[in-house]
Amino acid sequence: MLDIRHYVDTYAGVVRSLDSGSIEALAGVIAEAWRQRRTVYFCGNGGSAANAAHIAADLTKLTAPASGPRLRAVALGESLPGLTAAANDLAYEHIYAEQLRGFLEPGDVVVGLSTSGSSPNVLRALELAAEVGAVTAGVTSTSGEALQARARHVVLVPSDSVQHIEDATMVTGHLLCLLVRDLIARQIQASTAHPVRPAVTPA
Repeated sequence: MLDIRHYVDTYAGVVRSLDSGSIEALAGVIAEAWRQRRTVYFCGNGGSAANAAHIAADLTKLTAPASGPRLRAVALGESLPGLTAAANDLAYEHIYAEQLRGFLEPGDVVVGLSTSGSSPNVLRALELAAEVGAVTAGVTSTSGEALQARARHVVLVPSDSVQHIEDATMVTGHLLCLLVRDLIARQIQASTAHPVRPAVTPA
């Protein structure tokens, strides 16, 4: 029988052990993507695919300023035609990279979510991102060495429990959303307080 209290207490310890610095750094990367009008892509498998969709939706909606452009965040697992076309014509490991080939540009951000850190399709997406000149990032367990090796920015979840890692990934997503919202608001406030004046051309 599952000991619910033990599960919750252990999970609380996992969340408390998350490195705030790495989460803040990734939030800064995403906020910079908004400033440069770049796109942030998320991908994962199973529960991580669901987390990717949840985080992308939150970032798009909850960071939206009162006026001006919204952050563009996309979950690659949402395109059933794109997924099945790549899986059928090539292989499952290409389902995310093939979608990215049609849209990814330098300066975009690709975030891979993987409890194991060894999902071939997530790793291939990060490899392609590096080739294109996009920023690579990920959330994985401390044992996810393959993903860590391919991502410039990584949030590590100190657990070997798939459930705890997925739960903590969603907490990380919510923290990213709140941090990015604040960073965007600060950028807007700064630009309003110090507007860029157009150059005056001598008559």
